[in-house]
Amino acid sequence: MAAQQMEKGTFPPLFDVGSVWRTLWQRRLTVLASVGVTVLLAVLYLAVTKPTYTATASILIDPRDARSTRFESVLPGIGPDSAAVASQVFVIESRDLLMAVFESEGLAGDPEFTDGGLLAFLGSGGTGKDAAFKRFEKRISVERAGLTYVIEVSVKSEAADKAARIANAIVDYYKAGLAGDRESANSDVSALLADRVGTLQRNVAEAERAVGDFKVRHGLLDAAAGGTLQSQIDQLTVQVIAARVGSDQAKDKFDQAAAAGASPAGLARLSQIVSSDAIDTLRTDYNQRAAALASAETVYQSRHPTIRRLRSELEKTAGLIGAEAGRIKEELNAKYDLSTQTVAALEAKLETLREKSRAADAARVELRRLEATAQAARTVLDDVLKRAEETSQMRGLQLSEAKVIGFAAPPVQPTWPTPLLLLPVSAALGLLVGCGVAILRGPVEKAERDPGPEPDEAAVTQLPARFIPTRSEAVPINLGRYELPGLASAGASSRIRAMRRRFLQRGGEAFSQETLKLVRRILALLTEHAPPYVLLVFPLRNGPDAKLAGAMIGIGLQQAGQKVLVVEVSDTAPELGAGVFINGASGLPTLVRAFDGEKGRRTPFTVGAGLADASDYDFVLLLGPPLTDADWDAALFPDVECMLFVLDAADDVAELNGLLRQRLGNDGVARSAVLVLASERVAGAANDTIVRWRGSAR
Repeated sequence: MAAQQMEKGTFPPLFDVGSVWRTLWQRRLTVLASVGVTVLLAVLYLAVTKPTYTATASILIDPRDARSTRFESVLPGIGPDSAAVASQVFVIESRDLLMAVFESEGLAGDPEFTDGGLLAFLGSGGTGKDAAFKRFEKRISVERAGLTYVIEVSVKSEAADKAARIANAIVDYYKAGLAGDRESANSDVSALLADRVGTLQRNVAEAERAVGDFKVRHGLLDAAAGGTLQSQIDQLTVQVIAARVGSDQAKDKFDQAAAAGASPAGLARLSQIVSSDAIDTLRTDYNQRAAALASAETVYQSRHPTIRRLRSELEKTAGLIGAEAGRIKEELNAKYDLSTQTVAALEAKLETLREKSRAADAARVELRRLEATAQAARTVLDDVLKRAEETSQMRGLQLSEAKVIGFAAPPVQPTWPTPLLLLPVSAALGLLVGCGVAILRGPVEKAERDPGPEPDEAAVTQLPARFIPTRSEAVPINLGRYELPGLASAGASSRIRAMRRRFLQRGGEAFSQETLKLVRRILALLTEHAPPYVLLVFPLRNGPDAKLAGAMIGIGLQQAGQKVLVVEVSDTAPELGAGVFINGASGLPTLVRAFDGEKGRRTPFTVGAGLADASDYDFVLLLGPPLTDADWDAALFPDVECMLFVLDAADDVAELNGLLRQRLGNDGVARSAVLVLASERVAGAANDTIVRWRGSAR
């Protein structure tokens, strides 16, 4: 509720440290006995427990991939991945690896693992090899050293040398397993590659055969042998070009021979075009005869027979020259015609081949596909053959990535039990148990300390909770007894001022704590709702008890940060007026109100009607008339949530119980509470007779 949601710093702790310390000091024998018992049990445990030795071997998982060759490994190393390194912990802890160590070391018959102790005696520990192996597994601990690449294998055993031997055996089996895995992987891959090579070779042969058949079927022969269509076209193109060049040369020679004519001068130009022995001979003969005729003309006359003979021979030679020139022209013309026919024939053949080439384009596309398939098959085969050879050569050449950086040595000291640890812990545990038992038992009562008679029986006030009513009778909640500062003979205002000074001055912490504890108990009786919370405080008979209790409760609530209004309800209104004023003694807002109506016909007092600004306060404390008043009636206070009855130390308990049942009934008594006020005793008095509140009881 809102009134209970107070600042934690405003309340004292739920228990008094000084009171707890006094209780522990009074029950010191209990605490010491508890410490002694736990230490004795620890000593007995040390005496009967066999020592356990722990041997540890360290393995480094090297993340570097060490290679003896440039070949790629079939099974690569673990690598720097943190998860991969952590997984090696589970590999070492695997059942197969530990079982291999368990059997190789002959631990199945070792009494340390076959003896199940008390559990086996009771029939729940199990016997046989499986039970022994489970006990062996519990002795193995494999941990990774932080985020490093180091794995520590620890073995616990009753014998130091046995613990070291088992730890080293686990490490050796782990390293051998890593090497075996790699060799096994190489063997498996080599076998698979060998089986695949035959299939790949058949695939390559079939692909190449398909390419050759397709070439033959479509006339696409090998280019190196001159058999492919394109190579034939290329060769024929070269021949056409050469034929055209020869035809052009023959035509040029024929045209030059025709232009040279049949004269001796033309025969000279013709000899430059065509190389002929006959022309050279005729030219030489013609030049000789011409020279002889010219020489004879210088001697003889033109009609001289010698001159005529020489002219006749010279003309005959010129005729031979003309005949030879004509023959050469005809020969050149024939060559030109032949070269022209050759060019035409080659061009026709070239065109035919080109037609075939255009018709074979679709066949070439399919040929390229078949050749690509064959090439891919050859590439795969080459890779497989290379990888098979590399794998076969990698056997025995791979280095292990697990390196032992610390072999397990027989430990000198046992790891359990440790007296230096067990004895202090047992002593501390015994101290805690003893303190708990002492606090539960509570402080030592006077009867426990001094079995003699009570010094002042009349001074002890028996609270209503000490009476045991019948099951059908309700009793008010006992809030305890509280001693107020100030003299009992002083007035109410004087005692309230003393009470307030005790709250504010140093040295009043005990009184403040007791008052705030009372406030807590009262708040526990209320049900949460919107403020204000209305409490009725009334005495047994006329007197200052109600004002004293109201002031104490109001000051306690105010110290807890709550807004409190004290309303004094009486038969007659005072002369102070109807407004709220600050009480000079308590410092609390106070209002005085009278009942409406005549005595005997009083109108119920409601907070809403009697106080317009009641919602500004968290608590309203009504100081009502005494219970012995003849007109007292609980119906006069319909807004009250809890009735607080104030009892003086000298009041009669029997009278109180009778009046409460008469005025309130069982239901009213059940929702009421009782507190006892007494004057503070001087130092040296018998304070042990004061009955302190220990808990509410119904």
